[in-house]
Amino acid sequence: MNKATIAALALAPFFLASCIRDEKENTECDIEAISLHLDKPSDFFFHDYDTLKQVPSDADEIVFLVKSYAEIHSIPTTLRVTEDASVYIVAEDDSKTPFLNGSAVDYSDERTLHFRVVAEDKVWSRDYNVSVKHKEASDGYLSCDFESYSLDASGKYYVWEAPSAFIDETGECTWKNGNPGFKISKSSAKPMEYPTTPVAGGGPDGSACVKLETCDTGPFGKMVNMRIASGSMFDGFFDVGNALTNALKATQLGLPFAHKPDQLRVWLRYERGSVFQDRNANPVNGVVDEPDSYVVFYRNEDANGNKVQLDGSDVLTNPHIVGLGRLPHHYNADGSDQLSADPIHGVTTEWKEFVIPVEYRTELDPDILESEGYSLIIGFASSWQGGYFQGAIGSKLFIDKLQLFCE
Repeated sequence: MNKATIAALALAPFFLASCIRDEKENTECDIEAISLHLDKPSDFFFHDYDTLKQVPSDADEIVFLVKSYAEIHSIPTTLRVTEDASVYIVAEDDSKTPFLNGSAVDYSDERTLHFRVVAEDKVWSRDYNVSVKHKEASDGYLSCDFESYSLDASGKYYVWEAPSAFIDETGECTWKNGNPGFKISKSSAKPMEYPTTPVAGGGPDGSACVKLETCDTGPFGKMVNMRIASGSMFDGFFDVGNALTNALKATQLGLPFAHKPDQLRVWLRYERGSVFQDRNANPVNGVVDEPDSYVVFYRNEDANGNKVQLDGSDVLTNPHIVGLGRLPHHYNADGSDQLSADPIHGVTTEWKEFVIPVEYRTELDPDILESEGYSLIIGFASSWQGGYFQGAIGSKLFIDKLQLFCE
């Protein structure tokens, strides 16, 4: 070994140490998951897995829903945060106290706890609101006239109030749709240019209704081969973080429901776009666009006690589905959707009330039903193949006066 090599090896630790010192500190400051530690989770939650929440990247409101009689004054809490971040509980005067994982937290009176996650670099931080709320029982009857709507916090698109039974993991009772994803693909769009918008005075009785429209997603949508966005409305969640990588998986459908749905009644009318196109924007001869409306009831826990959450890829095919109702469509011999020039759904340009009965594939377990072991989906789309980015630009489905009846 020559002298030059020996000198280089001798200096290597100093260069390595210099690289380590110069490495930038982490700027991430997210809560990735939060869990509540209980001796008997079933005394508090409807499912054992409800004690753990994975936190979407765009969420800053975290709500645990517990049984109406659960005592929530002292619950050990653990947060999983991004690497090397610090966690504090923030008081109303903005003073902060370091939070130690596993510490008991008082959630009584459904108070909201403010957590601040500070990145390793001590510059970036992010605030989260965490609460535990009692879920009150419903009578099983749901109705919505779609008259309560407003712009979202960004002021870019509209959101609608949903029936109180549709309280989600953020504590909100709002219908979900694909508008957040459209915001990413076409950020220049104005609120009334989004796929899901209100129509003041447009309902069958002169009240407000909802318009779902299949829209062009612009140059960015073309670049990622997602050229159209079907107007949609459903109960569940929309994971914005996965909207571009897997739009079907990003559409998380259904919320726990403790009643057996019997039929959906809803007023609909439809204006079909002129040219049905495939995912590559090629016109498909002999096919016209169709709307969609469905009710799905499914078991939300598998045989091993793991959570089951349907998404856009299996909303009508998942084996955990126990009951299903849908507008009539044509199907192939294997049960897959059949594109057609002769639709049988019956929705026209004139308002009409539709009754969609729920047909059950198996008997429901009354104990599982009472403990919210089933989830309910109510969904609508302006293009029934919109989840596969097929449909006719300009197709419009108008919705109003929804009612769900249960046994």
